[in-house]
Amino acid sequence: MFHMLMLLVAVFTTLLCFLSAVACLRFIVSRQGWFWVIPLVISLTFLYISINPLYQIATGMVSGTYQVEISPDRNIREIVPLVIVLLWYTMIITFRYALKMVVPDNKHLIDTMKNLKESEYMQRIELRKFHKASRRQRRREIKIKREHAGTRYPQKWVALFDENS
Repeated sequence: MFHMLMLLVAVFTTLLCFLSAVACLRFIVSRQGWFWVIPLVISLTFLYISINPLYQIATGMVSGTYQVEISPDRNIREIVPLVIVLLWYTMIITFRYALKMVVPDNKHLIDTMKNLKESEYMQRIELRKFHKASRRQRRREIKIKREHAGTRYPQKWVALFDENS
């Protein structure tokens, strides 16, 4: 039971390291991207360090030589990294909200982008209306030409028909 608990602690530590690295990677593409480079490097370092015990357990289980050493400080050595990584992940989340509050939005850029999107949308609508009106106008012109010609068929065809009949 104790061994399974320590394995779960190692897995949970690795999972938290992975989540912190992914969160930093996601925040790099935000407005405050440059602030997240150093936390990403630290998170990736923690992830590399936390994968090592799982790798040792996995290679030991494959070769069949894995034995758990039981010592009084074993549980403390396993839980301290978990606490450190938990605090690190909490600090990343706190840093995200602090940056969100401190770094203001670029209102001019946001308004410009909104205006651009709105103008593109209006342009598409107006273009559809224009194409519809031009098709309607072309049909009307063709109808008027046919009425003036007095027939539905082109004048060339009518002349050929008159010659041959």
